[in-house]
Amino acid sequence: MSHFAFRRADESDRTYLQRLNYLADVFGDETAEVGPNQVADAARYVGDWDPERDGGVIAVDEWRVPAGGVWLRYWSDPADGHANLDPETPEIAIAVENRFAGQRLGAQLLEQVVELAREQGAKRVALYVAPDNPRARHRYEEFGFVDHPEIDDVMTFEL
Repeated sequence: MSHFAFRRADESDRTYLQRLNYLADVFGDETAEVGPNQVADAARYVGDWDPERDGGVIAVDEWRVPAGGVWLRYWSDPADGHANLDPETPEIAIAVENRFAGQRLGAQLLEQVVELAREQGAKRVALYVAPDNPRARHRYEEFGFVDHPEIDDVMTFEL
């Protein structure tokens, strides 16, 4: 099992976040093709991401090879995002490199981003979980996320 180090994401991580956004969209299946909706999502989730406003965390292994990451998006437009509840509730985007699956890195990344959101003054965080991704849903439930009472496929975690 690998040992991971964590650091705050900065502007130099934007390209890596683009990769992670793709991995999240295709549930880690790197043979999947990119569709027009994924391109639009990438523009919002990564292209419009601001490391100072939104923030994020990158995990690296003992060789300093990126292993995964998590980032926040604060949305101002109600039409943006998949789990946009309000401007004060950041949405989480997260992905782990396939080679590090099964090492509880996702849970560690969630711990890191929850701490970041607390530091930013957020009271809760939200995320979207695709209905055809039960493995991710299970992981989020294990962490303590609960289904949003009014929006399908959105889960929240109170800080």
